[in-house]
Amino acid sequence: MPIIMISGAPHGLNDALAKQLQKMTGWPMLGRRMLLEEARKAGIKVGRLKTAVIKSPGNQERLAREKDLYLAFITKRLCESVIDDKLIYHGRFGHLLLQGVSHRIRVGLTTPMHLRIQNVMQQLNLPQEKAVKYLEQIDEDVIKWSKLIHRESLGQDPRHHDICLNLQHLDIGEAADMIYRMAELPGFEATEQSRQQVADLLLAARARLRLANNDSTRNAELGVRAVNGIITVTYMPRDNIDESAIKNALAGLEGCKEKLCTMAETSILWIQERFDPNSEAFSQINQLARRWGAAVELLRVVPEAEAESQKAASKTTQPAAKPAPVEYTGGVEDDEPEQDDGGLARTMDELIAEGRFAGMRTIYGDKNEILEMSHEGGNYSLVVIGDLFSYKGHEARMRDTRELAIGIRDRFKVPVITSAEMESRFLFGKRQMAKLFSYAALVACIYLVVFYFQDPILNLLGGEIHDQWKWLASISVALFVPFVAYCYSTVTGLLLKAVGID
Repeated sequence: MPIIMISGAPHGLNDALAKQLQKMTGWPMLGRRMLLEEARKAGIKVGRLKTAVIKSPGNQERLAREKDLYLAFITKRLCESVIDDKLIYHGRFGHLLLQGVSHRIRVGLTTPMHLRIQNVMQQLNLPQEKAVKYLEQIDEDVIKWSKLIHRESLGQDPRHHDICLNLQHLDIGEAADMIYRMAELPGFEATEQSRQQVADLLLAARARLRLANNDSTRNAELGVRAVNGIITVTYMPRDNIDESAIKNALAGLEGCKEKLCTMAETSILWIQERFDPNSEAFSQINQLARRWGAAVELLRVVPEAEAESQKAASKTTQPAAKPAPVEYTGGVEDDEPEQDDGGLARTMDELIAEGRFAGMRTIYGDKNEILEMSHEGGNYSLVVIGDLFSYKGHEARMRDTRELAIGIRDRFKVPVITSAEMESRFLFGKRQMAKLFSYAALVACIYLVVFYFQDPILNLLGGEIHDQWKWLASISVALFVPFVAYCYSTVTGLLLKAVGID
């Protein structure tokens, strides 16, 4: 059965719907108010975050750290509350939590305004006029909170929810019954991948909180990822922190199989369907990462067709048969079939050897899932989009890649390029060398021609020819000067790129 995430406006019927579902199912329930109270007791500066919604904070770095701790604590409590893959959560932003978990139902709930007004009048003992003004103000604050904490505009985009319910004509019982029936659909069944995602989210959240509570690491800018029980911590050189301090802070962390530490000034996100450490794209990204002192994060996208086949395979589990007698093999066992990971493991090993590994993730679906998973974000200075949507035609592939690039750029406000554009934009290769020599030769020819024909040119600019053909002189200057400036700037730009100056 799935995780139910109910999100709706404040003073709506979110908690009433959650209680009705719990009464029907007996599943564990958790609410936003309870989480906020637990966060305050745990030392999370929730009040500071709420104040930042009203007025601009003075220390943005401290605020960013408080946001990370708040989200880590919320994620930790949610994951810990999941019992047998079941949980009912109600709050304002349930659809933005537990990103990447497939066995969750994101319920968008719309409560009629007159019911919200009645709730405020009863709960806060306010007259109707003041209750309306109160709701208008709190709705504005909710939008600001969403942008501040989750970097999302709280809109009515149906892609953010799996089902949207309007209680204008539905009562709580009918709505709960619809969600319960939806929870029985096979598309929301828990799979090994989604269970592992919950475990990784829990592990990363616990690691983040541990590092924040450790004297040696609490003030460092750390990026924390967990994939299949392996924690990757990325730290900046300016923090002057030792790897041993990070590993000591995470010592004995439950569920942690391995701890990897990577020093980086920033991160490059590389999105692709399949990775190859021997490819030209890997060489170019690695070269750029060394130049920038950056770490590389890998995001593998499994095509929709392959994702559907894997989900189908995970659901067709056979009942356990009676174990056969164990035969003595002399210690020699058959190899288990190797699972195709799209080259992630080999690419990860190469990046670890280079000291440039910042974590890796795998998502199943199309560009909407990519944007949702990318919501976890990071301190990216560049996003490189490789070969995606291979199951589509050329035109559709180009269109979807372009739309994905625009979506990521609007979300992270960082440059987004394709792997084909990387060499021409940031690196100096054979093509750039040929271009440099071509434009250098052209600039040299222009200067030779100008100096060789000085007299006619000066005559055109200020002599007898100018007096007779003034319009010709103006047009010549207007066309010639920008052309020479473009050729000269191309040569100087390529020279700077050749010596490693971006």
